[in-house]
Amino acid sequence: MQPLHKIDDETAAYILETRRQFEDLRQVAAQLAGFLVLNASGADTASPDHPMLASAAELYRDAAEGVQCARPSRRALLHHRFLLEASADLGAALTAARNGLRVDPVLLPLRRAYRHLQDAACELPGFEMVSFQHACCAARRAPDRAPQENRI
Repeated sequence: MQPLHKIDDETAAYILETRRQFEDLRQVAAQLAGFLVLNASGADTASPDHPMLASAAELYRDAAEGVQCARPSRRALLHHRFLLEASADLGAALTAARNGLRVDPVLLPLRRAYRHLQDAACELPGFEMVSFQHACCAARRAPDRAPQENRI
């Protein structure tokens, strides 16, 4: 990642233009993960017509449209590709969630989308992913266990 002072004006404009879409896609991923947890817990309310899915779908539509319309600078092309891929995978995860309650058809594209969002966050400044790697709960991990990647 380039230092902030080395970002050209066109890339800075792209960052400002797409930050909201990035945050919204991240929120959609979190909502889908929450839905999967709800489903895994055996909650009777976890159904394809759950309001959480409707909310995620609406947020997704706006974010995906914004990503499609974004005008990346040359420096931001890879970042934009990661956002497009995250958007496509989140769309697949949402479709799978609305088509039934099986976990794998939702989880697999959701994991890919999250990885794409992580990759995008590493490409340009201003796009942050929450990491629990150094959180207090991570410090309590057993010393003989190797650290795990951030996973949904």
